[in-house]
Amino acid sequence: MQIGEMARKGGVTVQTVRFYERHGLLPNPPRKESGYRVYGPEDLRRLLFIRHAKALGFSLDEIRGILRMRERKQCPCGSVLSLADRHLQDVEQQIRQLSRFRDELRRAVNKWKQSERRQLLADAFCTLIENTMRNNLKTNIMKNFAGE
Repeated sequence: MQIGEMARKGGVTVQTVRFYERHGLLPNPPRKESGYRVYGPEDLRRLLFIRHAKALGFSLDEIRGILRMRERKQCPCGSVLSLADRHLQDVEQQIRQLSRFRDELRRAVNKWKQSERRQLLADAFCTLIENTMRNNLKTNIMKNFAGE
């Protein structure tokens, strides 16, 4: 398949496919005599893996490292465990932040629904987000101060 089809099937743009090639996430594919790139099913699987890993919060550097470990068919377990542990901590922190925001949003929506005023102030939603940001900043400062 050519780059346009690969991009379409992978749910990305042609520019994204080229970016991943330049940055070592996708191998440089063979080319036709005309210069067009030619991709196979394994390339598409790898592209879908990259998209899925990104959606799960892994950075492109982390994904590149994971793919290189797979290619070498060796698993430096300490590195993998460290990466997984770091990612688990990040995911747990995001869940806590989203849970706090959900709770604050639920309270605000209920309050807004019961309000005598039928129109909200223009910045009410922005204020809610800013308050959540401040609370997350306080949590992170206290966490860093505690040495976590």
